[in-house]
Amino acid sequence: MRSAVLVSLLLVAGAARAQTDCAKPVVQLLRNNQPLAGPASALPAAATLRVGPGAGCPAQDYRFRHAQLTLVRHGRPVLPILLVEKPQVDLRPLLSSYQTGDQLQIFIPYQDVALVGPNGTLTPLLPARDARRQPGQLDLRTAESKGLSFALPLAKP
Repeated sequence: MRSAVLVSLLLVAGAARAQTDCAKPVVQLLRNNQPLAGPASALPAAATLRVGPGAGCPAQDYRFRHAQLTLVRHGRPVLPILLVEKPQVDLRPLLSSYQTGDQLQIFIPYQDVALVGPNGTLTPLLPARDARRQPGQLDLRTAESKGLSFALPLAKP
């Protein structure tokens, strides 16, 4: 009797599919409308930064106010953070400094992301638990709980 119940539960569980978190959009860096991804990519001179729904999520439009781009080598920034306010990103200032093995890290704080409604209204995107930081208090939240992030491994052509 127990084995029959266990077998039926396993069959039902096998049909279940993992669901993605559709409440959290993803960040992509595009060149010619194609995502830059893979084990390592050459850094383009110009790219488009896009915030959109994750795979398997319904289509939605998002806007961001500010994105922070950092060229990182061995866990440390190589240059000061590049602040971007438009989807079209000029990466020429980073071209002469990057090396194979570096990463381009992109971070957009939740307070700088908004969902665009059908009529064009913007609804701010906030994390599930909006912990407010007190002045002088150390913020121990992870970067993932503070905003959207994306890391692109780089390689010289």
